[in-house]
Amino acid sequence: MKKIRLHPDLKKQIAEEFKVSYQTVNMSLEYVFNSEKAEAIRNRAKELLKKEAGL
Repeated sequence: MKKIRLHPDLKKQIAEEFKVSYQTVNMSLEYVFNSEKAEAIRNRAKELLKKEAGL
């Protein structure tokens, strides 16, 4: 099962950035939602993870 694991604080940040609910972020990161916005949320999550890892 594909899933992007992210700290809850970062999920809240993404929810605020995209003006969506926390649950929408969770469902997008769990690949339940596959809309354009869900893809954008996943891409933003990957950016934040890379930044956190120092890449």
